[in-house]
Amino acid sequence: MSGWGKADDKTSAGSIALATTGAVTGNSTAFTTAAAVGDILTANSIDFRITAIASNTACTVVNADTAGAAIAAIGAGENYTLSEKPSGMIAANSVTGFTSETVFGVDENEMAANKAVGAGHAGWVHVRTNGTRKISETLVALSKNGITGDAEDTEFEDFLLSITTQPADSTKAAGQAETFTVVAASTGTGGTITFQWQLQTGGTGSFGNISNGGVYSTATTATLNISDNTGLTTNKYRCVVSKTGADDVTSDAATLTTS
Repeated sequence: MSGWGKADDKTSAGSIALATTGAVTGNSTAFTTAAAVGDILTANSIDFRITAIASNTACTVVNADTAGAAIAAIGAGENYTLSEKPSGMIAANSVTGFTSETVFGVDENEMAANKAVGAGHAGWVHVRTNGTRKISETLVALSKNGITGDAEDTEFEDFLLSITTQPADSTKAAGQAETFTVVAASTGTGGTITFQWQLQTGGTGSFGNISNGGVYSTATTATLNISDNTGLTTNKYRCVVSKTGADDVTSDAATLTTS
């Protein structure tokens, strides 16, 4: 293969065992069709570079960072992933802390969600820290939608959530209906924003999730409906906004007051 590809996460069926010699034995794997020489095989949180493929269930690997480094055996049944990281660039780099495990595929959504930490371009990105600072360096810039698959969400989230309209305090006479609304936005395309309203009774103590029932309805939508505010004065309401591939965000708390 070339020095790198576009796949952050290739098909990785089955499971493997790894010998100290670098021999990989697969179970229900498809190395000849799913993998290629030069691909990165990750198992037990360690990156290995494939140097030869003998069959669908047999290939040979070396440590992705140092070709001659000792390999610890991994028992049968280990899950693994495959990617097309720029393995040659990784192996040739002598910078302290520069490892295959610190190189990530960043797609357009992840780039948009992580500009604050320096993800300025889609492609293969190296992450390092300097004290409390997190620094991202683009190793290989790729065109729009160049990176395919998504191997992880911890380092580069797919989406960045924000709350554009906070729920507002409400003061009404007792016996009235109430609504609290939150408006949220997300970077990137795809996925579904979800909502969970929470209650702090009497404005003190911890918040807990609200379930539909009694005076409450639509507790998992952007608008919480309360049919009767009697006995709820000083309660506080907030909403947790979520989306797969993003950190949750929590709204400000709005206070219900009856006059």
